[in-house]
Amino acid sequence: MLKLIACLLMLIDHVGFYFADRLPPGLAVVMRAAGRLAFPVFAWLVARGYTRTRNPLRYFIRMCAFAVVSEVIIRAGHALIGLNLDGTNVMVTFALALVVLSGYSLATRSFWDMIASLRPISPTAHTAPTPPRYDVRLNPRGLSLDPRIGLPVGILAILAAAGAALWLKPDYGFYGLAAVLLFHVIQEQAEPEDQLKRSVQFFILLNALFIPVRLFLMHWPLDWTILQCLSVLALPLCLRFDKERRPGPVLKYFFYVFYPLHIFLLSLLRSLLP
Repeated sequence: MLKLIACLLMLIDHVGFYFADRLPPGLAVVMRAAGRLAFPVFAWLVARGYTRTRNPLRYFIRMCAFAVVSEVIIRAGHALIGLNLDGTNVMVTFALALVVLSGYSLATRSFWDMIASLRPISPTAHTAPTPPRYDVRLNPRGLSLDPRIGLPVGILAILAAAGAALWLKPDYGFYGLAAVLLFHVIQEQAEPEDQLKRSVQFFILLNALFIPVRLFLMHWPLDWTILQCLSVLALPLCLRFDKERRPGPVLKYFFYVFYPLHIFLLSLLRSLLP
C-alpha cells in the first residue's frame, strides 16, 4: 500500500510538471507540492529494503539495471517533447544510496564481533570430567572483518558514492543519499515508538541544512526551496504502513516498471497535444 501511495503522489507531481501550462492557475503548484511527499516514502522503502534483503549485492545490481533501463526510456520520452534535463533519474540516486548504506555498515559494524562459547553438558556432573569449551567467533550483523580494513573501506565506499552522485547528477543528489542513510539509521537504532519523532526531528534538520545549498549553490527559487520542506509530511505515512508484510513479486517490481513508463507516457501525451 505504501509503495502504491508513493507512486500516486509521484504521478500527481509529474502531471503538474509536464502539463503546468495547460492546468488552471495554482493547480500545478498544488500538484507539485503533493509530489514532495513521494520521495521520502521511496527513500524510506529503500532503507527498509536494504535492512530486509538477504543479498544486498543483488539488490544493488537490480537497482542499477532498472536505473539504466529507466534512463533510456525517460530520455526517449523527453526527446518527443524536446526536453533536455541535466542529470539522471532517481533510481541512480537509490543505487548509490545502497552503496552508502553498505559503506556505513562496513565502517560501523566491523567492530561488532562477539565470541560465543559452547560446552557439552556432562551426563553426570559430579563424576565426569569437565567437558571442553568451544569458542566460536560470531557477528550479529553478518560481517566478520578487521576494523582496520572495514572502517577505511566503508568510508571509501561512501566517498565513491558521493563522487558518483556529483558526476552523474541524479535526482535529489546528496540530499537523496543523506535521506536514505538517515532513515536507515533511525529504522535500526530508534525504538519503534520513537521512530516517528526521530524521523521528523532529523528530517527537518536535513531539510534545513539543504536550504542554503539549494538557494546559493543550486540557485533554486525561494518558493520552490520552501515547498520542498513539505516532504516532512510524508513521514507519518511511512510509519503508518511500515509494518506491512513483504510485497509479492508483482508489487515488488511495480515501481521499477511504473517509474519510467509513466514518464514516457506523459511525455508522449504531451507531444500529441497541439
